[in-house]
Amino acid sequence: MIILSVTGTIRMILIIIAVFVIVRFIGKLLMAKKSIDEDKRYNQNNDAYKKAKERSEKEKGKVNVVDRYREAEDADYEEIDD
Repeated sequence: MIILSVTGTIRMILIIIAVFVIVRFIGKLLMAKKSIDEDKRYNQNNDAYKKAKERSEKEKGKVNVVDRYREAEDADYEEIDD
């Protein structure tokens, strides 16, 4: 009877150790995936920043007129007396 309980105890300890090792491995995989996703996001933001900066340097000194408000009217300057 004692031998059976000793082998059962050792088996249980080995199962617990195996579960901890598997959980650690899965945790490291998830952390690596998160790191890769953050790296991709950083590179996309960095590329967008570089493109915006190049476009800004290329269009430096140029004026773009945006025609969003078609209903707007120009008004003459009037001085108001207090």
